[in-house]
Amino acid sequence: MVDGEDMEKVEPSAVEEPRNKSGRAARHELHIPLRYRLEGQEDWAPGEAINMSESGLLFTSDRLLEIDDRVQITFQNIDTPQVKSSTRLARVVRRTLSNWPETRVKFGARFCS
Repeated sequence: MVDGEDMEKVEPSAVEEPRNKSGRAARHELHIPLRYRLEGQEDWAPGEAINMSESGLLFTSDRLLEIDDRVQITFQNIDTPQVKSSTRLARVVRRTLSNWPETRVKFGARFCS
């Protein structure tokens, strides 16, 4: 209580991630390595996270993925034993080619619930 007034309690789960002007979840620049694999496959492929939000991430890879591919993503490096809880399942929702001179494929992936 402050000056005899009740303070409103906010549950952590009720707090939403900030949104930008378009109503999308705020994205945070990362530029860190990641690994991913198609759902059901054994081999991991390298990639780099460009940015991430509560709902998904933008990343690059030298391998071509298709729209609607489901991928498991982890930020653990290859030398660390894989921890199952460190992976997130996502669905590829966008694919674009970056501008010259980089010309790498960028993938937008939405995290699955």
